[in-house]
Amino acid sequence: MAEIAAGVVAAEQVVSTTVQAGAAGYAVGKPSNGLSATFSQLATASPDGTSNSLARSNHSLTVVGDRAYIFGGQTDAGKLATNHVHSFALPTKDKAQADYHLTPAIALAEGGPVPQSRRSHSACALGGRIAVFGGVDESGSTIVDPAIWLYDPQKSAWEATLPEPSTTAPAARSTASLFSDSEDLLLYGGKDGHGTPLVDVWIFVFSTRTWARLPDAPASTTSAAFAGGSLYLISATDALSSALHHLSITIEAEEPPSWDTVQFPTNPLTPGPRPRENGGLLHVTTGFGRQYLLYLLGDRQPTSPSESAEAASPPQWSDMWSLQLPASHVSVERTTTFSEAIKPAKIKDAIRSKLGYDAGTFTWAEVDVKPPGDLAEPEGKVHPGPRSSFGCDVLANRKDVALWGGINAKGEQEGDGWIIQLE
Repeated sequence: MAEIAAGVVAAEQVVSTTVQAGAAGYAVGKPSNGLSATFSQLATASPDGTSNSLARSNHSLTVVGDRAYIFGGQTDAGKLATNHVHSFALPTKDKAQADYHLTPAIALAEGGPVPQSRRSHSACALGGRIAVFGGVDESGSTIVDPAIWLYDPQKSAWEATLPEPSTTAPAARSTASLFSDSEDLLLYGGKDGHGTPLVDVWIFVFSTRTWARLPDAPASTTSAAFAGGSLYLISATDALSSALHHLSITIEAEEPPSWDTVQFPTNPLTPGPRPRENGGLLHVTTGFGRQYLLYLLGDRQPTSPSESAEAASPPQWSDMWSLQLPASHVSVERTTTFSEAIKPAKIKDAIRSKLGYDAGTFTWAEVDVKPPGDLAEPEGKVHPGPRSSFGCDVLANRKDVALWGGINAKGEQEGDGWIIQLE
């Protein structure tokens, strides 16, 4: 029987690798979860004590096309950053240097409004624009502004979208998570004006300018991501386990969506990330339908009343983990290449399941960090180190990540940018 099973595995490996249209080494019997990463420093900005300093935290970094846009936050002097937009080109093989621009806040319509300065807001790319919502002002008060602010990089200008009057809308908040869902926006959680954690979930439909409320989440957390039509959250209540909550969002569904929860251990005997807040949780893909959540850095999260994150040394994490998501479905679309349309990862997982292998869905693996390949003897930093409250986003290739600033283990604002290349 063992020989027969081995023969079937070998045959299915041939099918799997053939379907990739030439991509070799995609073995059915090999677990897929186990990424490696290379950190490359983009640039550094020295603290200068001004409200335009790029040494900042609690800001947003949003990627649109081949540029990254930084907005808001708190600078190294404890000042609220201006409402200017900082942008830089992301390096490519043909263009290694990142050119930089500073753009003052300008209204799209003459005499129109622009967003006020803020920190701890939420932001995301929406088509070719950047959407911004909520946050905290200079006095530390939650900004009471129902507008969704849209920044157009092509016109370097802002406009506000207000919900229809007399319609239900989410409360003012900070530290929320904002995602684009096709042409609409998905909003989750954060804190209200009294600092109370929120668990509500909302969809903003631009065609009608109305908010629709979805089922409340089982937990409040800053670790949220949107992938493949599902909202994912990671929360923890003790030091030995954490939970992955996910909500499949289909507006046209006959039945309302409901939350599912998967518990996973975080103890020394089982691989898994320790609880954290104010880090990064991003949806990435390595191609061929294989998708992950990338969970990186962040503040150590107290898991009992007697435990203090500040007492830990250092108070932030410096590690990075990947959670394997269900593979993309087999589909053929007119605009995709053959290898993109066939989704070998989905085929591989189906084969592995039939043969009794674990497909690896919702399993964790620590990301292997490699030194930069172009440095014989590294000069300066080769890793951001422990930090939290930074801005980050996935690049257009959906695989690599840009990161800027944050708070380091000394409690200082950082002013450096990084590219994380995954493979």
